[in-house]
Amino acid sequence: MTPLIVVVGSINADITLLVERLPERGETVLTTAPAHLSFGGKGGNQAAAAAAFGGRVAMIGNVGDDDIGRRARNDLADRGVDVTHVRAIPGTRTGSASITVERAGENMIVVDAGANGCLSPTDIDAQLLAQAAVVLVQLEVPTETVAAVARATRQKVVLNPAPAQRLPADVLSAVGHLVVNVPELLAMTGAQPPASLEEVVPLARALNPHVVVTLGARGALVVPAADEPVHVPAPTAEIRDATGAGDCFCGVLASLIADGADLASAARVAVAAATLSATAVGARGMLPSRAEATALADSLSMRALHESGPPPSIRR
Repeated sequence: MTPLIVVVGSINADITLLVERLPERGETVLTTAPAHLSFGGKGGNQAAAAAAFGGRVAMIGNVGDDDIGRRARNDLADRGVDVTHVRAIPGTRTGSASITVERAGENMIVVDAGANGCLSPTDIDAQLLAQAAVVLVQLEVPTETVAAVARATRQKVVLNPAPAQRLPADVLSAVGHLVVNVPELLAMTGAQPPASLEEVVPLARALNPHVVVTLGARGALVVPAADEPVHVPAPTAEIRDATGAGDCFCGVLASLIADGADLASAARVAVAAATLSATAVGARGMLPSRAEATALADSLSMRALHESGPPPSIRR
């Protein structure tokens, strides 16, 4: 039987606004297209991505008892996600996100937790977690709930600590794999911005033995416990909207880890999948299949950091 992936996390309604460029502080800009309503939340996005990749996925999360909540739940179900454990919370609104995307694909996101903030440790089905090969969690739900899941499932957890915050050492040690971007890595370690990928490695290893640092258009850096760190470059593509690309990465990575893939191989396919997802507008505008992501990944080469030539700078 296909291994089970359980995603514990947020479910939102997204309002996306397309602009020529992101506004400066205090500045007003006009949209270049009508506002677009879609469904998101880091948990929902990652569950949808894993399902599109062919994973068997169950979601644990909350929506409000409103029409948006029903539609958000149905959207996940239509994508093949088991939503048996997605609850509608009486008297509570569904979580929402306001997303502004500039022509180059960069974005600004503000999230209202809504019903996501009501997900408590007592809402987590222990029997479902016990059946999972991988449990994928983020930080758009209460930290105590994430901590309870990590402590209960130990090394099965893949944690995407976004929005970034410092976590107790026993929670980090319980996590099997950590997926962070550079700003999240700096927020969790309190370090200064690194100038190169080599400077990222000790920061990652201070958090967890198995870390993938996502680098946006630069791909990803895989920092495993014992093996040489590996840089996976991203393929060239016409980026329209990077919203949800990191979530797509996490969903695909979790699927491949559940299948038994090694971390570097999984990251190469996840980089390809994330790149494809960014070629369409919306967090779930384009979620690639296993065949699509694997075909693109086959064109990517991986590079150990000890090999000749300078590593790419991670400063913009």
